[in-house]
Amino acid sequence: MNINKMHNILIVDDNPMNLLLTSQVLENEGYLSRTADTGISGIAAIEEEIPALILLDIMLPGMDGFEVCRIINKNEKWKEIPIIFLTANAQTENLVEGFNAGGVDYITKPFEKEELLVRVKNHLELAESKKTILEMNKSRDKIYSIIAHDIRSPLSGILQTIDAIDQGYFDPCTEDFKEMIHHLRIRTKETSTLLTSLLQWTRMHSETNQLQPKETDLRQVLESCVHLLEANALDKNIRIINEVAENQICWCEEVSMHTVFRNIISNAIKFTPNDGFITIRSETKSTEILISISDTGVGMSEEVIQAIFKNNQHFSSTGTANEQGTGLGLMLVKDFVRENNGKIKISSQKQGTTFTIALPINQF
Repeated sequence: MNINKMHNILIVDDNPMNLLLTSQVLENEGYLSRTADTGISGIAAIEEEIPALILLDIMLPGMDGFEVCRIINKNEKWKEIPIIFLTANAQTENLVEGFNAGGVDYITKPFEKEELLVRVKNHLELAESKKTILEMNKSRDKIYSIIAHDIRSPLSGILQTIDAIDQGYFDPCTEDFKEMIHHLRIRTKETSTLLTSLLQWTRMHSETNQLQPKETDLRQVLESCVHLLEANALDKNIRIINEVAENQICWCEEVSMHTVFRNIISNAIKFTPNDGFITIRSETKSTEILISISDTGVGMSEEVIQAIFKNNQHFSSTGTANEQGTGLGLMLVKDFVRENNGKIKISSQKQGTTFTIALPINQF
């Protein structure tokens, strides 16, 4: 793993020569360093800027290094900072107390330059690895929630239809039965598309896999989304009008944009009262196509719009028929629009909201 040498390292030691020597060794290697000569000034330095690693002397005036370490580890924002103790006393009881306080390692003074640099490098790498693992775990949990959020509704509709057939409510010789089987096939296919899009999202968040845009027919993508969600709309007698012209071609990744449009239309259904309308339109500009999805729903405040676009957060609320959601769909929307070199805008009034997506016509 390559460590960014521009990581800043905080050195806390009451000996001016030790501070000077240690900071010079680190800076000669390309690291940034800051110094503090007491525990209190060390805490103040962390409050000013959180360091990537701390070299902490045990014997400090007033507040010793053990107490400084305990304070750091009690702070939710600081507790992941690796702390290496600097000590002239390598007795076992001191080392044990240091590890119990939250330290990750120790260096005995006077130390060799090579030893200091190796330990610093190793613990920065360990800290980076730990951070990556924690982020992967958060991403995994988010994926599980998204799967539950996005797959539950279509699967429920499929199962209800199969149960009705199994219980003999429909004569297999009628045209109605054939039509039901046809729609069941479509919904099953669309549910498979949802799973594909979620897998694509996980690949997008790895360093080795990125979206692969191509020429995409927007009308076909939007028709697929409408078919998937028509049962949800019918439950509230909401009419979805797709006015996007045939052969509206843009440059994007089809599966990810299917996820974008599906989530926006799903939200429009959620926040539109019974007997409402959802209208999908497109407009071609010189270098991009604008796709607008407008509803006759309850609208949203500027504060809600800002919450939707806030980084690394998701926003959720209850629909007009008490529909529940995690808000994770809009996180997908933001991620996918950005990865497709697109832009998204929301405009809303007391009645009605419009999501507008701008996508490039040609390859960048």
